[in-house]
Amino acid sequence: MGSIIFHAVIFALLSLIFIAAGLRVLIAKRPFIASRRWQAIVIILGLTPSFANAFEIMWPKYPGENLLFVFLQAGFYTMICVVILLRLRGCLVFGVSRTALRDTLRQTFSRLNLPYEESDRTYHLLTLNNELLVEATSIDDGVFLLRLKKSDDRSTFRRVASEISDFFRTASVQIKRRGSYALVVLGGVILIAGSCLTYIRLSIRAEQQALRKANPEYFKSSEK
Repeated sequence: MGSIIFHAVIFALLSLIFIAAGLRVLIAKRPFIASRRWQAIVIILGLTPSFANAFEIMWPKYPGENLLFVFLQAGFYTMICVVILLRLRGCLVFGVSRTALRDTLRQTFSRLNLPYEESDRTYHLLTLNNELLVEATSIDDGVFLLRLKKSDDRSTFRRVASEISDFFRTASVQIKRRGSYALVVLGGVILIAGSCLTYIRLSIRAEQQALRKANPEYFKSSEK
């Protein structure tokens, strides 16, 4: 039962994150920035059910069984999480069109006195000898990834991200709703899928318990 509840909670949290991200744009009618920390939380939550299933399968069912595979699985999961955290860079911008984001970045660089040269999706920061990249995500309409090409200058990136966030709060920026609707729908799909999976697992567990009560001698002999 604990495993079923755990998976249900994970699906509920994932669903809540996506729905909240979409509704934040639609209700507040302002874009917003999500830091690398939130990206890591979503990715790790998405991987957790698969690894939890593997732990459940490999966990010893009888006294004396070897725990080696469990430790190997835990190490593998930890290594993947560390790799994800190390590779994540930049921040996500939700609810903004490419044109509005370009205008926001121009205002940001002006406020921070950062001279730059602009191309289609790149802003060359002259004094830092670095480039700010603007990359469309899989939800192209209204969700973008901002990151520095050279990730060693994190303090500057934090200043840029903070200035963009302040600009979104104080200035009038045209929002892009389509990507936000997609996030809400995706969150709803995750919630429905998680609910169906939880219902199926609870039904299977109830059937197994009913069989055990109906044939206690059979299960006792098989366990021996």
